[in-house]
Amino acid sequence: MGRIKDYDFSVSNEMLLELCKQQDQEALRVLFRRHEKPVYNLLYRMLSNHEDAEEALADVFVKVWRAAGSFKGDSKFTTWLFKIAANTARDFLRSRMIRREVSLEDGLVSEGEVARSAAARTVDPEDSTLREDELSRISAALNGLSEDDRLLITLYHFQELDYQDIAEITGICAGNLKVKLFRARQRLKKLCAELDGGCVGNELRGSTDDSSGLRQGACEWS
Repeated sequence: MGRIKDYDFSVSNEMLLELCKQQDQEALRVLFRRHEKPVYNLLYRMLSNHEDAEEALADVFVKVWRAAGSFKGDSKFTTWLFKIAANTARDFLRSRMIRREVSLEDGLVSEGEVARSAAARTVDPEDSTLREDELSRISAALNGLSEDDRLLITLYHFQELDYQDIAEITGICAGNLKVKLFRARQRLKKLCAELDGGCVGNELRGSTDDSSGLRQGACEWS
């Protein structure tokens, strides 16, 4: 495959994944460059640790490479990718052991590439509508939630995914999802209030029909 620009979507994610099945490492690198930012943001919010998030980011795309053949097109590529990222974050949370060396098999995604790309990433590049101190308190409050609550808040309020995508990623049936999300939101509000007089109010989305969320431009990644 010739050189593909990262955001040349005439070559779709699905086409790139098909090339990954054929052992095309450049296709994986294009997928990495396209999606590293939203995946990293999810991992950081789940892990609250830059080092773990960097290592988990590499793990995610190694898993994409290995699992390329399992993608059947039953869901959107990004939903499939987020599910891999969410499961990777869960694994890190459960072990909570910082792995100093990530297995990158044959240089699929090099440590140097992850490190170089980090300079172009910020944890909350689109959160310009919130003050920095509010984001800091929200992040601190997220640490007090269970991993399930943290994942729901992150997927819905920060990544602005719809209920269908979240149900596919988490395995929670649609009938229970709204209830679980509401309860997670209430717990987050309580934790924020305990930290500093409350930091979560109208900033959080009320429903998937509300396009105003914690970050701008989320619809670009769908």
